[in-house]
Amino acid sequence: MRTEQIAAVLLAAGNSSRFGEQDKLMTELRGKPLAAHALETIASMVFAELVAVVRPLEKAPDLHRKLERRGYTILVNDRPEDGISSSIVRAVEHVMPIRKCRGILICLADMPDVPQTHYNRICLAAEDIRSVVASTDGFSASPPAFIGRKHFPEMLALRGDQGARALLSHGLQIETMGANLRDIDTPEDLAGRSSD
Repeated sequence: MRTEQIAAVLLAAGNSSRFGEQDKLMTELRGKPLAAHALETIASMVFAELVAVVRPLEKAPDLHRKLERRGYTILVNDRPEDGISSSIVRAVEHVMPIRKCRGILICLADMPDVPQTHYNRICLAAEDIRSVVASTDGFSASPPAFIGRKHFPEMLALRGDQGARALLSHGLQIETMGANLRDIDTPEDLAGRSSD
């Protein structure tokens, strides 16, 4: 499927409790904020819609500014403690009325090393609105992932921190190097990525 038929959804509303006091997504990685890596790569592609689900403005003012400058529609998740599912539900509710969007590409703001080529491979592997296409390192299914419009009603019922994992495990899986799919959860993770 062409990216012009897909809404890219950047999930960036987590509390980052394992990271400590700092704002994880604004912590510097290789010369720019952690979140900037994913948000810029995605914004450089031609999607039907760019959507970001973030914490309220007062908790993440710098991230809001960066996203606005790159053309993202910002959706606020004021209950990130409800888990990643609450962010996915907000995104799906926003995209549902946009008929030209045949599905969403779920991306994580704390995954800085996913190359544009991998996002493209996932989108191209999606055949229609029934498609589910996940990433894999050869072991487990994970975002970035495409989920077709047909699955939106079921996604609205998601709860907790599992996200769409069950749905992804039954979909097509596109393999890439594990390093591309690593997310940053702790300061140690960040230190490990800085030298790459």
